[in-house]
Amino acid sequence: MGRGAGWRVVGLVGLVGLLACGPGATDELQEAISDEDDVHQGIPPRPPGGGSADDADPVSGEEDAGTPPEAPDGGPPPGAGDGPDAGSGGPAPDAGPPRMGEFPPVQSHVPTFALELAPSDLAKLEAAPAANVYVPCTVTLEGVRVKGRMRYRGASTRDLPQKSYKLELAPGQELGDRNHFELLASWLDGGKLTEKFAVDLYRAMGLPAPKARYARVSVNGEPQGLYLDMEHVGKDWLKHHGRERDASIYRCGHRNCELTPRPGSYQSNFEKKTNETTGREDLTAFLAWVNRSDDARFEEELERRVDVEAYLGNLAADALISNNLIEDSRSFWVHELHADRWTYVPWDLNNARMFYWRTWNPESRPVVDRWPQSFTLYDPAVQDLFEMRVVTRPEQRPTWSVLATRVWDRPALRARVIAKLEEALAGPFSEDKALAHIDALWTVVEPELKDDPHASAEHVRRAREFLRGYVRGRRAYLLKELKTLEAHGDGPLVIREVAAGGSGYVELYNRGSGTLRLEDYEVTNDLRATERYRLRPGTLGPGQAVRLLASGDTSRGPLHLPFTLSRNGGEVGVFGRERRSAGTGKPVLYGPEDAIWYGPSSRAPTLP
Repeated sequence: MGRGAGWRVVGLVGLVGLLACGPGATDELQEAISDEDDVHQGIPPRPPGGGSADDADPVSGEEDAGTPPEAPDGGPPPGAGDGPDAGSGGPAPDAGPPRMGEFPPVQSHVPTFALELAPSDLAKLEAAPAANVYVPCTVTLEGVRVKGRMRYRGASTRDLPQKSYKLELAPGQELGDRNHFELLASWLDGGKLTEKFAVDLYRAMGLPAPKARYARVSVNGEPQGLYLDMEHVGKDWLKHHGRERDASIYRCGHRNCELTPRPGSYQSNFEKKTNETTGREDLTAFLAWVNRSDDARFEEELERRVDVEAYLGNLAADALISNNLIEDSRSFWVHELHADRWTYVPWDLNNARMFYWRTWNPESRPVVDRWPQSFTLYDPAVQDLFEMRVVTRPEQRPTWSVLATRVWDRPALRARVIAKLEEALAGPFSEDKALAHIDALWTVVEPELKDDPHASAEHVRRAREFLRGYVRGRRAYLLKELKTLEAHGDGPLVIREVAAGGSGYVELYNRGSGTLRLEDYEVTNDLRATERYRLRPGTLGPGQAVRLLASGDTSRGPLHLPFTLSRNGGEVGVFGRERRSAGTGKPVLYGPEDAIWYGPSSRAPTLP
């Protein structure tokens, strides 16, 4: 929706008298339609919302499989991703920070994690792979032997042939300045290339993604194959990434990276991973701001509250890898208490269309045309995922990130995201650099997979070319769509003004050159609602506005909406009625004509 700087949200005001004009409306509705010169002098309209569509089946990730999609060529459906990759035996799983725009150096040595545990404890894990039950173990890495405990990790991947492991070393024990390890089997990655490549790409873009390296794993002397040793996001991460050591780390709840104030019944709440004994007031306040703050001050407050450069860069990186199911990623938010700054740390970068699913036909071609505004209100996958999940979960709601959506809606912030995308397309995601890094990773992976008892030889043979083909195709697609992204929110109908409280209203404005039929649009104060209020018949000519009263009582006339606007802050959206889902024929749940967020009024009660 890309708002301009001139629109505003106001508090408690009365309805002003407006001139009547235009045929085709009921008298009362048409009388509320006015020419630009008669309404809110000096307040220019702001650009509207809108989004382009491009289709993609949702693909589930490490923390939740959902219902797997079909392969693009009609092959067997994939399973769920196995999750992120973690640390190393040293302070970082790779060879140190790369130069901006350059991939991290590729490791020349593949270490082995030798895990030893009692046969009875191994039997306990195998009997209940979904249980988060820890058992004692001994870990040997690079000749150093320490004590700790281990369990299986992941969600939908625990029944796969190759298990992932979570290790916690005993108090006072460390391996290379680390005491937590996430060893990811990546069984579903046909060549064990894509998630490591994604991690390295985010790092090349200067983003605070966890580091990763390849490692072998054995259990009681039995080789388990090649793994990703992904850096654990905890106190070690704070230390190794130069963050405040006493920062609070929150992990998104199950299916809940949306940043809504509270989880739905099908989701779980955020987990606090550090400072567990202190309160969560900081998170509550942050989520309230994300959802109930004025658009007019959003950019200013975002700069103060959030590591903006990292967050915008992450949105660009998500577009590059076609990050497909951020909802399930269980990513992290780190709150540095002294700076009062929040940083987003991505997780589960295998939740991407770039992924080479070994459950697909080995000859499958990469999907390169997923719309780049991932996990936003402008992402067609919002519809796909909802329609898939509501079949078995009637309480399911459309899922998308509030913060990412609001970023794409602001012209200046959107321009910065696109600039980062263009910079990456010319830098680490250029054919020269990206393909060279894929080839370098392959020199590490290929000999290891020859001896990996869990590798699929058919997929291994095609893995490198699959990923190289993805990079070529994705680059071409994104370069073609850059102008569409720049024009985000250029439709004719906008929400020019809203007011909350007893005299609340929503004012729509036609900034286009043609006449609009009001009955073609629906208005809502809940952007995740699957049903919205259809406007009464009427026309809105160029430069005209109509004020709709948020009284909550449509029996009072065609100008009245069936909802009120809370003084606590909220959201309003207008959607095109004629846009329909290809799957169900119902109105689409994404891509509004415009949407706004407004904050609490000065007379509003305290936020819950």
